[in-house]
Amino acid sequence: MKNYIFLAFTIIISCNKTNNKGSYIKNNETDIKKEVISIAEKKWIEVYGKSVEKQKPFAVEKKNDSIWIVHGTFPKPTIGGVAYAEVNIKTMQVVKYTHGE
Repeated sequence: MKNYIFLAFTIIISCNKTNNKGSYIKNNETDIKKEVISIAEKKWIEVYGKSVEKQKPFAVEKKNDSIWIVHGTFPKPTIGGVAYAEVNIKTMQVVKYTHGE
């Protein structure tokens, strides 16, 4: 009986897909959006500082199978640009980022 439990546990663990950083790949679109926003926000704060937090809520859209676009929003009317990033969900890395003026 112990062997069956061990075998079942081993199979369950080995079936989970992981990315190259060891974290679990999320299949739920809401979870993916949260993860993509988190990755983009960390990059923006690193480069532009905490002022990007004023651009919340961040908008997310799928560009293709691996790239998701994240950008900030501003209440209208506002002069200035917003942060923009493209995140590869397969590598969980920002592949492009910018900030409008």
